[in-house]
Amino acid sequence: MTDKRYIIIGRSSCPFCRMAADICVAKKINYIFLDYIDDVSILEDYKSFHNHKTVPIVLENNLDTGLTRKVGGYQDLLEYLNC
Repeated sequence: MTDKRYIIIGRSSCPFCRMAADICVAKKINYIFLDYIDDVSILEDYKSFHNHKTVPIVLENNLDTGLTRKVGGYQDLLEYLNC
């Protein structure tokens, strides 16, 4: 079984970011939330790097291999987790 966690990049003031975290809590999924509410420039760098215009940016991190892949945003996470 692959040990993985989700990385949620966003702002605590964003309702979709909070809902993404809530889904992980409800499903007992390992996740971390990177809150960039006070550092917009780093958040913009993440958006540019991952070619994603909005937050949250959700990544899946394989803890066995270190491989990280983009899931997408909140709706993408719901679809990925079959919610």
